[in-house]
Amino acid sequence: MKRIVKILIIILVLNLLTGCWDRRDLEDRVPILAIGIDFAEDKNNQVAKKNKIKITIQAPIPAKMAEKGGDNVTWVVTATGNTIAEAINEMQTKMNQKLFFGHLRIIVFSQELAKTGIRQHLNFFRNLPEIRRLSWLLVAKKSAEDVIKAKPKLESISAVYLMHMLNNGVNMGQIPNLRLGDFYVKLADPGAQPSAVLVKANKDVIDYIGLGVFEGDELVGTLSESEAIYYQRILGVNDKGSLVISDPTTEIDRLTIKIEGVSTYLRPKFENKELVMHINTEVEGKVIEQLNQSNLSKEKVVRRIEKRIEIKLKKEIKKLIRKTQDKFQADIFGVGEYVRAYYPNYWNSIEWHNKYPKLKIDVETQAYIRQVGMIKYRD
Repeated sequence: MKRIVKILIIILVLNLLTGCWDRRDLEDRVPILAIGIDFAEDKNNQVAKKNKIKITIQAPIPAKMAEKGGDNVTWVVTATGNTIAEAINEMQTKMNQKLFFGHLRIIVFSQELAKTGIRQHLNFFRNLPEIRRLSWLLVAKKSAEDVIKAKPKLESISAVYLMHMLNNGVNMGQIPNLRLGDFYVKLADPGAQPSAVLVKANKDVIDYIGLGVFEGDELVGTLSESEAIYYQRILGVNDKGSLVISDPTTEIDRLTIKIEGVSTYLRPKFENKELVMHINTEVEGKVIEQLNQSNLSKEKVVRRIEKRIEIKLKKEIKKLIRKTQDKFQADIFGVGEYVRAYYPNYWNSIEWHNKYPKLKIDVETQAYIRQVGMIKYRD
């Protein structure tokens, strides 16, 4: 009996020890916060070879961060290779510490590279279990290296600045919450196409400028900031933005409407043997700014405000959908998923890539104003 107890104790101890087999001290690691991927360039700053890439990584320097008011608190390194893994290995041979991607938060592809396809490069990130799917996947208007090397005035680490800027934009409903994991899902989805946040950098400034639209893994176009807002409204997610309409009481002044909630209903139907996608978007909002002293509390005035919101929403939504059909031929809204769910046999008989640009889409909008302001003016 004692022998059995001893064996059980040994087994338990061995199980505890296995949890430390891959232990590494923090001092032996270089935590990577951001990585940028560009095409490699020759000495004349011209793209040398389409199959050779340049990566740029950013890592914090703990000793510098401990110094009050210290400059250059990050370490930015570049390397080239035929693949990301090869470039990382080249970088690793020049370091005495192991590169660690468990803290990676920002992945940036240059627009030029993204146009040729990024699937093969994403393979590196998918195969590293420590890389989180909540990391931001971004497209840089120009160079990804410029984004990594930017030095914003309000933050010494550009990766941290980017994270806060993007998270604040999401919380305000201005920036779509599109992460690395979302791109993976859409890339594998036959009924939807991926999109990614678009940024640009200029020395000490990093700006959000809209969305990159993909057909498969290739960038085929971009949406502006305002179009990205309507992208969210079509999906019925994270819309906390605002819109400006003309004041129905004067036709000259403007009203600013804060969107408090949005819901969207998508339903494909066959009408006269033709597939039609019905999109119904409802929004709730309140008046947050009025440029005159007109009385907006009257019911008929509220109805007119709601009608103007509905007209504006419908116009902008239809315009954006038409752009994705005519210019990009890319279903970034996932309309195909609804077709596949409701009509699986029909779905199996078509090529959605060819069908989406010609699909008839009917848009309806409803708006409800819940508050017109705290100040009541006389008629």
